[in-house]
Parts: sequence; C-alpha cells; structure tokens
Amino acid sequence: MPPFSATRLLRLTEPDEHGTQGRMRWRNRPKLTLRAPSRGRPLIRLFLVLGVLLSCLITARSFSLIEEPWQTEPRALSRYPDRFADKQDYRESLRAVTYQVRPGDTLHQILMKHGVDSREAAALAAAGKPHWNPRQLRNRECLELLFLKEPARLEKVRCHDGEGRVLTIGRTPWGWVASTRAEPEFVTIATAEGTVRGSLYRSAADEGIDHDLAFALADIFAWDIDFLADLRNGDRYSLLYEQRFRNGVFVGNGRILAARFNNAGTRHEAYLYEVPGTEAGYYDRDGRSLRREFLKSPLRYTRISSGFSRSRLHPIFKVCRPHFGIDYAAPVGTPVATVGDGRVVSAGWNKGFGRCVEIRHNGSYSSAYGHLSRFAPGVRPGAAVKQGQIIGYVGCTGWATGPHLDFRFKRDGRPVNPMQVRFPTADPVPRQHLAAFGEHVARLEGELLTARTKTDDTAPPGALAASSKTP
Repeated sequence: MPPFSATRLLRLTEPDEHGTQGRMRWRNRPKLTLRAPSRGRPLIRLFLVLGVLLSCLITARSFSLIEEPWQTEPRALSRYPDRFADKQDYRESLRAVTYQVRPGDTLHQILMKHGVDSREAAALAAAGKPHWNPRQLRNRECLELLFLKEPARLEKVRCHDGEGRVLTIGRTPWGWVASTRAEPEFVTIATAEGTVRGSLYRSAADEGIDHDLAFALADIFAWDIDFLADLRNGDRYSLLYEQRFRNGVFVGNGRILAARFNNAGTRHEAYLYEVPGTEAGYYDRDGRSLRREFLKSPLRYTRISSGFSRSRLHPIFKVCRPHFGIDYAAPVGTPVATVGDGRVVSAGWNKGFGRCVEIRHNGSYSSAYGHLSRFAPGVRPGAAVKQGQIIGYVGCTGWATGPHLDFRFKRDGRPVNPMQVRFPTADPVPRQHLAAFGEHVARLEGELLTARTKTDDTAPPGALAASSKTP
C-alpha cells in the first residue's frame, strides 16, 4: 500500500450546442491523504511512558521535602533593631549648650565663640537663610547647640523664636539641612475683673491685668462706649479669656470669650460666637451684633483736648471760629485707625490740617484725619481701607500747637458730631442658630459666675488676679 493515496471529485461544466452553460458532470480526481508510517509508533509510546515516570518521580520528591509541623525545630526569629535604645544612645552621645541671644549677636559669631570652624559656621548659616536672617537674631532668643562628644563636632542647632516656631539646622551626609516646626500650645481659660479708677488702662494695670487685654476689651465695646469720654469712676468690668502656654511656660493671652462692662449704670455684655460660614464676632445676649458701621474713636488710648463746637477760641489766631471736629491729644507716632470701611479720597498736605487723609465710606458718610506725622504704607488716593486699619500716625503738622489728631466726620457733606450719632449694627445671629447661641451664652455665663479671680504668687503676668481652668 503506497504511503499516500487520495481521491477528489471535480465539478465540471460543458457548454451545450448553443454555446450556453450546460449541465454539470462529476469525475474522479486523486486526493492526497497523509498516513504515518507504522515504524514511528513505538517511539511515540516510549516517549509517553518516560514522561509519566518522570512526573511521578518529581511529585514524590516534592512530597518528601515537606516537613511535618511536629518534626520541625523552632527557628530563631530575625532580631528587629531597638530604635528606642538607638535614640537613647544617640542622645547620650551629645552635649547640649544653651545660649541666650544678646543685642548685636549673629549666628556666625555665636558659633565661632563655641569653637565651630568659620567655614562650617558659614555653611550652617547659609542653610538657615530661607527660614530666618542669621544676622538679625532677636534679643533674648534661645539657641540650643548640640555637639557630638566623639568625635567632637557640632551636630545640630535649634532656635526658639518666641512665637511658637522652632528652627532646626542639622548635619546630614549631604550637608546642613534646615527645617521648621510649630511648638504645640496648651490653652486654658481664665477670668479677670476690675473697677475703673481714672482710666480703664490704669485700673487694669492696678488689677494686674495685661494691657493687651485692656485694649481688647476696649475694642469689643468701642461701638457702644467711648473710653475717652464715657467712663466713670466706679464702672466695673469682668471678662473670660484664654491663656496660651508652650512647654509649660506662659507665652501670652488669647481671645476674650465673654465680657461684661457696667458703664454709668448701663450693663453691656459681649459673647464671642462664630456663626457657621462666617468669622467669629461679638454679640449681646439676644444675638445682636456689637459691631457697627463706624467706630466711635479712631484712637485707642488718648484724651480729648478739644471737642466739637460751633464757636471755639482758636489757640493760634486767638479768634472764635467753629471747630467741627474732635481733637485727640496723643504722643507723636500713635497709630490712627479708620473708623469704617471705605476708599481713600485724598492723602497729602491740606493747608492748616497738615498731612491729612480723607476717606469716603459710602454715599452719605466721610471722615478726615488731620495733623498726621506720616501716612501708613499703601494709603494713597483710591486705596480701599477696612474698619480699624491703620492709616497714619499722630503728629503736629499744619496749624497745631502740639501733637494731636483732628478727627472730622460728615454726613451728606455736613459736619456732625460723631459722638452723638447712633450708627446701625451689623447682621445679628441668624434665627436658625439662636438655640445653639443660647446654649453657648449659658455656658460662658456659668464660667463668669463661678470662676472668681484670686491672687496667686505663681501666676504669670496678666494672670494675676485670674483663675485658670482647662476648657
């Protein structure tokens, strides 16, 4: 039998006598078919048997390598490095030196005094320049120098700037690297109270209350009380405020949370509250905002030397003429703040008013500030200003016999006495938040009633006659 044989049918067509396609005829044609020779089959069977045997051997070998749990011996676990021990060893290898900055000191000079090479000191100072000016260290700043004992060399420098920021410059394989971090603060709540004798600021000093709290208290009630003209001896006040500590050291007072002021028989109250979606502000018990469209005074601490009058003897010309303004006597350089939001109309020399700033607040009101020694940066015609923003400083330019501020206020172009005008208030607490506001007020009132101040010899400045409580 030949190794290859095949048959195939072919479909043929023949034309008929008319030349058209005729019927189809089929005939046989050889077809190729592949057949394996019989002598190759034993080899295939042999390969198949050898493959099965080899797979069995491999499977048996893998099972023999598996150890039963009870047949294995415990293996020693890898030892993890003790980071705490390493850190303790590193600390013991360092020697710390604390230095308090003195006037005129620079970082380079301090490092040279402690044996640091000049080139290395320059590199360290250069690494810290993005974060501070090493030539202008603040007086009484604290520097901590960490030296490695073996070999003796400087490893790290820390600087506490007194404002809650710590700058660290450390040695690395790539050179000196600087970083900053904020020191955590701990806030407590304290209360203080006092009685006005002479002025608010003098009585606060007598009670051992920091002047910054007295200024903040005056700012809270500045729309309702003129602390230059409305105060009476015997007026009483009390406040609940925050105290800030870092590393157990008192660093300053925080916000006033609640305050009361009895002025000439009228009781004023203020509670700090933040309406969701807005900035925190002060409100009375009923949720009315204490903030008004204009402040009563552009200065914080001074006295009125001349009031609003339609006939006043001029100190220079010695003739009687109207004085449609209020003169505030104050030292040269005392900051002057705008009484309301607005836009600067003019800032320059204005004849007898000397250096003067005029501000238009809206379509009806405008204010003017005369006899300034200089203007604040950015105060120029067309500049927008916010209520309480510093616009200049007290001076005695123009027709003035001494340093003072001539403050004038106009409504619809006519001069008015700002101390007799009642301005509209800002938005109150929204009705949907009054319930939460009432609970907040009740809690603050409880603090004011129960926390009474007592003198403590260990109390920090500003906390004398104040009792502290954790919030």
